[in-house]
Amino acid sequence: TNLYSYDGEQRNRGLELTAYGEIQRGLRAMASASFNDAKMAKTQGGVNQGNDAIGVPRRQLTLGGDWDVPGVQGLALNARVIHTSSQYANAANTLQVKGWTRTDLGVRYLMDIGNDRLLTLRARVDNVFDRQYWASVGGYPGSNYLVQSIPRTFAISASVDF
Repeated sequence: TNLYSYDGEQRNRGLELTAYGEIQRGLRAMASASFNDAKMAKTQGGVNQGNDAIGVPRRQLTLGGDWDVPGVQGLALNARVIHTSSQYANAANTLQVKGWTRTDLGVRYLMDIGNDRLLTLRARVDNVFDRQYWASVGGYPGSNYLVQSIPRTFAISASVDF
């Protein structure tokens, strides 16, 4: 009708799990998983009723680690792997983008700069293998969009605790 209105319903059911901890001194790990079942429960005229919702992957998994380098006070290496399963790009569920997996690597260095202040230096490479994929899809039916993955990206940062 070209008017914004309540004219449908999407039902989201799922499970999200997260675990974080120190496996052994100096080695930390994080894992998360979400499992989604997002369905269009009430649609205009029942046309797409029961179809998967646009842009909601069934699975999203992340595994990360952070390791303090022995013998180098304040230096840590970290890595993260992210996986997102395929997603539908339209309400009819006839267009689908493939699932994707991305790997990120980083390094962190903590330095005492005196007066109870800590300087943190970070360097990170996201999308290490420079994979190209559609990171996500979305939009309400009829106005779909695609979000392209980031290319291999290098970032550096510094922060000071006061």
